[in-house]
Amino acid sequence: MKSGDSFVLKENPDIRLFARAHKMSKSRGNVVNPDDVVSEYGADSLRLYEMFMGPLRDSKMWSTSGIEGVHRFLGRTWRLIVGSPLSDGTFKDRTVSVDEEPTIEQVRCLHKCIAKVTEEIEGTRFNTGISAMMEFLNAAYKWDKHPRSVIEAFVLLLSPYAPHMAEELWSRLGHTKSLAYEPFPKASPAYLKDTTVVLPVQINGKTRGTIEVEETCTEEDAFVLASRDEKLSKYLHGQTVKKRIYVPGKILNVVLDPKNIKVGVQ
Repeated sequence: MKSGDSFVLKENPDIRLFARAHKMSKSRGNVVNPDDVVSEYGADSLRLYEMFMGPLRDSKMWSTSGIEGVHRFLGRTWRLIVGSPLSDGTFKDRTVSVDEEPTIEQVRCLHKCIAKVTEEIEGTRFNTGISAMMEFLNAAYKWDKHPRSVIEAFVLLLSPYAPHMAEELWSRLGHTKSLAYEPFPKASPAYLKDTTVVLPVQINGKTRGTIEVEETCTEEDAFVLASRDEKLSKYLHGQTVKKRIYVPGKILNVVLDPKNIKVGVQ
């Protein structure tokens, strides 16, 4: 338990506890058998955790609980692509990906992940490459559909980190040859630049909120988005707009007719 600035034994508060890290050795009895880890979590989880611990040149603290984190990441990846398990605990032979063209946002999300993972692999910063894939996975779970072209590229990104699961996913995606013969995905600079901006919205000269719009967004589209925004709609609903001042990418100012402004709006 905590006592002042240190920890002590609950049964004997006179004994102070100190945490020290030592290299694994048989003499200290602190060796973790990789076979045990593989048996419980799988070889891919062990491989992924060793890269996720930090740069290879640094000394790291071993934490078995950390393996559970990357194991959950692999589990989420599997369920995203293959789907939820059936009633008997098994999974479908194929995937839930669809043969449709991805949206521009999906393509941008993929290429940002490709660029980051490629950069981090070349710099042997595998931990941040894994973080980039985790960010992609979080974004992909919000999509209604998962285009095959995007999923296949992501599986190829995952393959250096989790080769066994990546091969299985590649097979379920309908490929008969190993993904080892596939070229590694390349990021297109055209998709790396954000084309959306955060646009401040003023009502009668007072900033009431912001909306996210495309750089090429028109005044009418910006106003429609502002009208649908939960925070801004209460200022615009039922009001008569006298004038709109729009500077693309900079600001939208809506001037209301003072004769029709409801009490409490200003």
